[in-house]
This record gives sequence, C-alpha cells and structure tokens, in this order.
Amino acid sequence: MEDEPALRDRMSDILRFEGFEVEIAASVADGIRKVLSDSPDIILCDILMPKGDGVDLVSFVRSRADTRLLPIVMVTALADRQWQRRFMELGADDYLTKPFKAAELVGAVQTQCTKLEWREGSQVAKGGPGQCYAFAGRVFDPVRRMVRLPDGEEQMLTASEAQLLTILLDSPGQAQSRESIMNLMGRDFTPLDRLVDVLIGRLRRRVGDAPRKPTLILTIRRSGYLLDTAVELQNVDPL
Repeated sequence: MEDEPALRDRMSDILRFEGFEVEIAASVADGIRKVLSDSPDIILCDILMPKGDGVDLVSFVRSRADTRLLPIVMVTALADRQWQRRFMELGADDYLTKPFKAAELVGAVQTQCTKLEWREGSQVAKGGPGQCYAFAGRVFDPVRRMVRLPDGEEQMLTASEAQLLTILLDSPGQAQSRESIMNLMGRDFTPLDRLVDVLIGRLRRRVGDAPRKPTLILTIRRSGYLLDTAVELQNVDPL
C-alpha cells in the first residue's frame, strides 16, 4: 500500500520483475479490502496514507484471527528511530526507510518469504500432534506461533517474534550476539540497527518475562541475549 503513484508503480515493477505477484492499494481502506479479499502472503504498507495511516492497518491486521499472522513490512520516510521502534512495537515485522534501493526492497520481501517457508516447513499433518518446545512452564507451538503461559493464557507471536524465540530455544544457556541473531533471521547486520533489541522487548512481554527485570531472556553485556532455562521438545497436540 502506497499513496505516491510513481513510487507505488516502481515498487510493483521491481517486485514483479523478481517474480512476485503484486496487488496495489492507494489508501488504508482499499488496502484492508484487498487484505480481506485477496489473502496476501506479505503486506508492504506506507505509514502516511490518505484518510488514515499504516498504523491503522497494522492494528486491524493484528486484531483478526484470520490475518494476525501476516508478515508486515512498513515503508516510511520517517527516519527517526523512535518512530521505527514504535512500528515494531505495534507488530510490524520489518521496515524500509525512504529512499531505498531496489535490492533493499527485494531483500525485505525475500526475508519474509523465508520466514513463511520456515513456518511451512515446521507444519505437521492437519489435526495431528506437533513438536512443541516446553520451557519454564511454557509451551511454544512454532506452527501456530503460539505460546501458552504457566497460567494458561495464550499469546500469538508475529513471524519475527516466533523466529527469534526459536533461535533462543535452539541454544538454551548460550548467549546469541545481535549479529548472529540478525544473520539467522536472514538480515544484514549493522551496529546501529536496534531491531533485535526491540524484538527482544516484545518477546519478553509475550512470554511473561519482565522487560525491565527479566529472569528468562537475559541481556549479557557485550555478548547479546541468552535464554536462561532448560528446553525440551515434546510431541503434543497443537495449541
């Protein structure tokens, strides 16, 4: 979704050239209609749109059971990191800052495609038992991106949150640097990129770990992040 015709056409041309099928929308209302009617795999959405903004779309998509798992990449001219942090906290999976190169656009979309393939590769036969992670009284179903907390509450994760949790669960007790996490998530690492830090904060809240005084997902100075608990793989009914 992009309201600037020239940029919208350029983005769609680039993605179609790379083999992607593209549907375009010029407003939030049009975008919502297409999300409901076309069931896209990935959403790219500008922040500043006529009669609303991208934040409205993120809130709508994340509020519905049938769309809440859709990967969302925000496109913005707002370079301020506080704005970028807000987008991620609202539930976006990634963002592109204008102006961007064609390779950056394609790379962002391909990263979300990789996450979709990762999720599909984790799926089991419909209705059958699936392999879930059990840790610290919690159960994580990577197929549905769902975490069941000790009190029985269930939390739905975004694609990026689920991928990050899987990375930590695969190496319990081992510190993962920001660079290694970014690489495992299929993104290039730059020292000033705070994406991992934002996702860690979101993930702590999802799994019931205090963001300011965490006891489960720990910050290890000069090393990165560490999951401080034992992890088991169990065949259980999907959450």
